Parts: sequence; structure tokens; C-alpha cells
Amino acid sequence: MCIRDSLITGAAGFLGRGMIAPFVEHGHQLRLMDVLPFTSPHEVVVGDVTHYPAVEGAMRGVDGLVIAHMAPRGMDNINYKTPAIPFAINLTGTANLFHAAVQCGVKRVVVISSTAAVSENPDLEPIPASLPLRAKGYYGMTKACQEVIAEQFARTEKIQVACLRVGYILDGEANVDKYGKAISERNYADTDRRDIGEVARRCLEKTDLGYDVFTVMSTQESLHKAAVSYTCQRLGWKPRYDFSWLREPAKQSVG
Repeated sequence: MCIRDSLITGAAGFLGRGMIAPFVEHGHQLRLMDVLPFTSPHEVVVGDVTHYPAVEGAMRGVDGLVIAHMAPRGMDNINYKTPAIPFAINLTGTANLFHAAVQCGVKRVVVISSTAAVSENPDLEPIPASLPLRAKGYYGMTKACQEVIAEQFARTEKIQVACLRVGYILDGEANVDKYGKAISERNYADTDRRDIGEVARRCLEKTDLGYDVFTVMSTQESLHKAAVSYTCQRLGWKPRYDFSWLREPAKQSVG
């Protein structure tokens, strides 16, 4: 099955706007969904992922799905102080999308998860490819729960699902984070949004995935400090935006 028509949720956000480039480069026809109106040369669907009819309507006619939406953090992370908003958007939205995928015959799904889903695990180096879900805070909790939802649909509905545990999402071309803050030092977990898009594309196009979890980071350090080597080997991928042009963090003196 050739995946050429894909629905991406959260498409107007920082990640969504940056991750579509690899799909376009490889000839995908995109349907982009977000809750607020936005402009794009691609097909745009304005809809709320917590509203199932909108989700099912957006799903019809596509072959692949990338779940990239998340509840906005708001000023001072206000939206993640209580469970109401993140659970509604991150979890109900994700469950709605998987249910609609089943109803519409979509068999390949990518979920943009986060290393926050496993952030309470021991500080191991290198971080292994498989870690138990053990989050902290409502953001990490919802990311862990997204992976639980994804695994169940993959197992019970025979859908091919990849969860991408991404690091710090940045734009390496502009050297800024999602808030427009300039980045001057490299962290091993830095992850360019276009690299995330490329991994997502490869996951949708790969034919031998079942339920898989991939760590996605862009730096050379991440190949040794995290399980990025597994991602590279499994998907035949190599990060393009490794942030080698940024200086390494200053080493702290001991004692």
C-alpha cells in the first residue's frame, strides 16, 4: 500500500508547520487540521479534535495519519496546572482520531509522543530503546496515556502505529524554539522539527511496523546518550539537522 495522502493534526502549530517539508519533498498530498483557521497551499480542515464528527470528516479519503496536536501550554504553563484541558485535547482527541481511523480504514498512524512520557525513569546513559511509561506532570501523563491508547488500537485493530518520543523541538534553520527564543548552545536532546517530519514520513511508508516506539533527536550526542541509533537502523534514517553549528554547553567544574 502506497501512502500518499496523509492527515496531520495540530498542523498550524510550531511542530506541524515545520514537519510537513519532508512529506512535500516526497510527493505526499496533505490534509492539514487545526482548531483555528490558517492558510496553507495544502488542503486545510478547521476542526476540533475533541469533536468526533469533525475528526471523522477529516479522516475520510486519507491513507495515513500523523497525530501532532497538543493542548497549548498557555501563559506560565497554565493549561497544564489541572487535567481538564490537556486530557480533553491530548487524550480525547487522540482516541477520537484512532476510532475514526478504524471507521475509515486508515491502517498507518504516527503519534508524536515525547520523552516526557518516560521522564521519571532512572537517568540512564545511554537511555535504552524501551523504557516503562513513568511520567511526571499532566503533560507527561497525557503523553504516556497517548502511547497506551496507541498500543491498544495497534494490538486490537491491527493498525500499524509508531510513537515518536521526541526531544526538545527546535527550528535549526532559524535557531529558535517554539516561542521564538534564540538558541545558542547545543543540548543532546535538540530535535529539529523537519527531522521529526522525516521520521514520521518513513514510519508511514514502512510496511513492516507493528507497534513501535522510536526516540527522535537530531544531535550526534543523542546517538550515544539516547536510543536514536535504533531509530536510525530500523528506519534507515540519519538526522539532517544535527545542530553541530551551535557551541557545546560549557562544562561545569567539579568541586
